[in-house]
Amino acid sequence: MLKQPERESRNVNDLFYEMEGRQIQKMNKALADVELTKAEEKTLIWLAGWEESTVDNLLSVIGKTARIWVDEKGGYAHKSKCESEK
Repeated sequence: MLKQPERESRNVNDLFYEMEGRQIQKMNKALADVELTKAEEKTLIWLAGWEESTVDNLLSVIGKTARIWVDEKGGYAHKSKCESEK
């Protein structure tokens, strides 16, 4: 789960900080329980500062990819079918 950095630790205005928080909430919802590396977290937090439509487009692509993955794997998005049936 992504955690927004403390406002005091950076030189950002209130508007940016609020927008970034909303973007991070949307990302967390889309990512669900996906484990991220520190580098991935850092990149997504950086991306949260971009225009809202940019983040929305990326989340749309992630959602489409996840649905295709589930369809192709017969409904098993995180484990192979064999692992899930054990």
